[in-house]
Amino acid sequence: MVRLACSIAMFACEVSEVALPVQDRHSQRSALETAFNASEVIGPVESDDRTNGANSMLVVVGHRGCGLNRTFPHGVIPESRPSVRENTITSFNLAARNGAQFVEFDVQVTKDGVPIIFHDDEIITEGNTSSHISDLTLTEFRAIGPQKDFTMGQLLYSRASDGSTHVWTADIEDHLCTLEEAFTQVEPTVGFNIELKFDDYGITADAELHRVIDAVLDDVRQYANGRVIYFSSFHPDAVQIVRKKTLYPVFFLTDGGTYTYQDPRKNSIEAAIEICREGNLQGIVSEVKAVLHRPASVALVKAAGLYFFTYGELNNLGEAVLKQREWGIDGVIVDHVLEVVRVAQQMEEPASPSGAALARRGVAVV
Repeated sequence: MVRLACSIAMFACEVSEVALPVQDRHSQRSALETAFNASEVIGPVESDDRTNGANSMLVVVGHRGCGLNRTFPHGVIPESRPSVRENTITSFNLAARNGAQFVEFDVQVTKDGVPIIFHDDEIITEGNTSSHISDLTLTEFRAIGPQKDFTMGQLLYSRASDGSTHVWTADIEDHLCTLEEAFTQVEPTVGFNIELKFDDYGITADAELHRVIDAVLDDVRQYANGRVIYFSSFHPDAVQIVRKKTLYPVFFLTDGGTYTYQDPRKNSIEAAIEICREGNLQGIVSEVKAVLHRPASVALVKAAGLYFFTYGELNNLGEAVLKQREWGIDGVIVDHVLEVVRVAQQMEEPASPSGAALARRGVAVV
């Protein structure tokens, strides 16, 4: 697969602190295509043709690097696949070596204003003590989990689907990291999908939204060094704010109706499109189940002049990826980076028995 080069022209090299003038959709798309090196990676979306994207390559984004770490309830046999600690420099660089054009990761900001990379709303440590990242200083955060000197700090726990907590370990370990470290230590040719992470169920005050976004954008200004970047968030207000403060592309994340929130703006593809229209955003990232159950949603998003990416467990199945490519999905966020990259490569090559076998691996989708 064609890899993004470090000389890619950026959609924006400077971040503005003032509101941007609303651009027309054509100029937005032209600029975004430049940011993603669209001639090699993403094709333009100029109609509601569901197969319009078929002439361009599918963008493969590594989820939290080389995939999320799973925690299983007692008695459940874990998958045999080796795990790399998610959201770490090791995981990001391995995803890049395996062919991911972007890595996706979750950014939160500590009590003392430092952007760090961690997914969960709460971080659980020894004694089953649960804290929000915003309540910890950077020093306190760094004392948790694997350390740089290969020792172990405070034990880190994760929560299984049944609510039980377990010591969080991985087959390949690395220490938790900051956004600055990601910029300075991750392979420069891989792009960053920076997800601005907020509590999915609580209410985040406007002051906290601005505090987090401003701290993240400050790191971007200092350390991006020409790297290709796009932002995303599940928080409808956060995407609006970041769009006003930056020239980088901004995507709205949604479950697409597979989960119901109190905030109706988060509950459908149509609502996501409206958020993008109101905020002059460039794209949508949806849970893949919503798209597989309703392929016509791709046409709705494309008709709005937006890019359409998906995330979710089913993106690790070759058949699901091929279906989405056929419908015109622009990119997939995946845990099994190497396997999906190979599927994407097969899309660009003449059919072969091995390619057909790889594509068949998976489950039926409708």
